Amino acid sequence: MVIERPKSLRDLVLENLRERIVSGRLAMGQSLSERSIADELQVSKTPVREALAQLREEGLVQIEPQKGAKVFTLTEDEVEQICDFRMTIEFAAFELALMLDPDGLASDMANVVSDMTSAMDAGEVHAYLDLDTAFHQIAFKHCGNEYLSASYERYEGKIAALRTHMAALPEHTQLSFKEHIELQKACEDKNLNALKSILEEHIARTRDSYVQATSE
Repeated sequence: MVIERPKSLRDLVLENLRERIVSGRLAMGQSLSERSIADELQVSKTPVREALAQLREEGLVQIEPQKGAKVFTLTEDEVEQICDFRMTIEFAAFELALMLDPDGLASDMANVVSDMTSAMDAGEVHAYLDLDTAFHQIAFKHCGNEYLSASYERYEGKIAALRTHMAALPEHTQLSFKEHIELQKACEDKNLNALKSILEEHIARTRDSYVQATSE
């Protein structure tokens, strides 16, 4: 029998802040006060400070001397780098997954796409965005490479937060949904070339949409 240890205050604060940043409840660039967070969550400032330090490592929080902490912001160049990172690492994961466990990959993708369809039909945007994150995790689940998975996990929160930001743009989520269906079909058909082409278009649109939104 395995007894689970209760989560530390630091972990509880970390999960709370990460979820609020990823969901957009804490906006990009918003200032974060250790004292205010500690009072709100009824903890001391120490676990808050520790949680903010971890979120800085994940790229979700920026901390400047004498200025304090704030939710991350992104320049166009940083978005470009994130998209390059995603294309490289996600395609590598999909390629390995198709070699090692194509049936498991296709089955899990089909299940998530089915749930995405239900969320879209119900107009549940936040549920859809959570499923979007889960969809991209599937390749790493089946790729059999812990180093790829760990590299992706480090920035997964930042990628999810950017995904939430993009969801506010007209038609972005509809197009995203269509591309997930196409990605699932390409994996089902074991068509690596088609998968690469769709994934490139999918990720490039995030970059282009962000540039368009910030320039308006």
